[in-house]
Amino acid sequence: KVLSPFHWSAYEFCISQVMCSQGFSTGCHYWEVVTKDSDGWAVGVAHEMIGKRDKLGRTEHSWCIEWLGPKKQLSAWHKDQETLLHQDKPLKVGVFLELQKKTVSFYSITDKEMLLHTFEISTSNPLYPAFWLYTL
Repeated sequence: KVLSPFHWSAYEFCISQVMCSQGFSTGCHYWEVVTKDSDGWAVGVAHEMIGKRDKLGRTEHSWCIEWLGPKKQLSAWHKDQETLLHQDKPLKVGVFLELQKKTVSFYSITDKEMLLHTFEISTSNPLYPAFWLYTL
């Protein structure tokens, strides 16, 4: 299922981060985020337990990939643990959330799709698409 357009949550973060108002608790869902024009970003999913000062991937309540840092590297984050992905910056990121399998997978989308990283999700709470833009 492609989400278009996103409906943004009234949930307010203290950083330039946003979570969609539409959450998912069953099924498979897919969306894409164009990242080519941003120098720093994170794309992921979170559940409502994320705090308004929490950064994506830095708690047990969110999972993401991000492009950031002085070396401009791609990383996957969950529970404040970074996994370097050793890939070039994706121009577009595809997110595939499979709730029955309890996984979220991130893809680089160009002429073809390339798997970047898959997380196993350890929650039964609804998950919401979430984004963090560093350059605002």
